Amino acid sequence: MCHGPLLHRNPAPLDVVFPADSSRLAQVRSALRGWLAQCDLPPYQVQDVLLASGEACANAIEHGHRDSPGGPVRLSAEARFDALRLTIADSGRWKAPRPGIDGHRGRGVALMRALMQQVTITSGPTGTTVDMYTKIAR
Repeated sequence: MCHGPLLHRNPAPLDVVFPADSSRLAQVRSALRGWLAQCDLPPYQVQDVLLASGEACANAIEHGHRDSPGGPVRLSAEARFDALRLTIADSGRWKAPRPGIDGHRGRGVALMRALMQQVTITSGPTGTTVDMYTKIAR
């Protein structure tokens, strides 16, 4: 298969399910980094995606599973010709930010939105899902 400008082969989708435990974040980050290496992204964009997804995974652990430690978190990633889509899902409910009490915290969602072109957070009775999308810089 030719890897010229008109034809680009992307890696198979990534799907990682891990227990909601912060000790697993490094392992998940490593799996995502290996997958991103196959996507032919510029290094700065790899860092942006790793940081945004790390924030979403940390939120899923801290907020989504605060009442059920070790519950499942799923990170899925898919590369298309010109875009990446990542989904991080948990089975819990995020707590509302408390600006007066948690003044030094609560910047994760803003960071995700700054690093990715589109971030949608959907919470419901079965959990919270963060969908992130960005065009691939070439």
